Amino acid sequence: MSSFQESLAQYYHHLLNGDPEPLEALFSGTPLINTPMQGEVRGSEAFARFVGETRQWLKGHDARPEVHAITRTDRRMVIEFVLYLQLQGSTIDLPVALVADREGDGASAIRGYHSMWPLTGQHMLRPPLLRPAEHLEEPAIIRQYTEGLGKPDKEAVLALFEDDGCVREPSGVRYTYTGPQGLQEFYSMALDEGGISLHHCTATFDGKRCAVEYICDGWGTMKLPPQAGIAVYELGRSGRLHAARIYDDVTAPSERR
Repeated sequence: MSSFQESLAQYYHHLLNGDPEPLEALFSGTPLINTPMQGEVRGSEAFARFVGETRQWLKGHDARPEVHAITRTDRRMVIEFVLYLQLQGSTIDLPVALVADREGDGASAIRGYHSMWPLTGQHMLRPPLLRPAEHLEEPAIIRQYTEGLGKPDKEAVLALFEDDGCVREPSGVRYTYTGPQGLQEFYSMALDEGGISLHHCTATFDGKRCAVEYICDGWGTMKLPPQAGIAVYELGRSGRLHAARIYDDVTAPSERR
C-alpha cells in the first residue's frame, strides 16, 4: 500500500484526531475538497476550519469508520467507507465514497459523496461537481448498464448481474438487495416509472471495480435539476456485475408526489 493510499484510507481517523497537517499533506498543492455537508473548501485556512468543525461533528456522533473497498489507478483513487454514527440513540451506517484526483505524490482535489437522507430524513440537492466526458475508460458492461437504466430496460439490466449479485442504495447497508428476487424488487421500484438519465464524468477502473462519477438530470417523466453522484460497480468472476453501490441524494419520482 502506497503512503498516499494509506493516508487517504485514514482520512476519518485524521479528522477524528482534529489535526489538519496529515490531511493537508494529502494534497500536492492548495487543499481543495468538496463534501455534501460543507460544499467546496479551498485553501489552508478554510481547510483548518473544516477539519475542526468536522471533528466536532464526528465526535458528537461517536463516529466509527470502516474502509469497505479501494479502487485505484494512476489518475484517481476511490475509497469506499461505511461510517457508523450514533443518531438519536440509534446506530446508523452511512456509506461514503471519497474520490481523490492524483497529481504527483498527492491529490489535486478530493470529492466526497454520501446521502443526507440517513442523517436528516431528507434528500439534499447536490449541484454537479464535474462536466460530462466522452470516451471514458470503462468496461462495456457499465455502458450497457447505463443504457439499460436510461431506456429503461429492466430485464436487460437484470441480465447483467451475477446470480448472487446485489445493489445497495445510498441510504445504508440494510438497503441492499441481493440475488434475482432482490434485484427484481429494486429495479422494479427504480425503473417502473421510467428511465434514469445519467451522464458520466469520470471512470476509475482497476480491472475489478469501476467507479463512475456522474450527473443525474432525469428520472421517469421528471426532468431533475442536474445533480452529482457516484456509483461503484464490482465485477464477478464471469465478468458480469457482482455489486452496484450508489452514493447520491437523488429523490425518486415516488417521493416527489
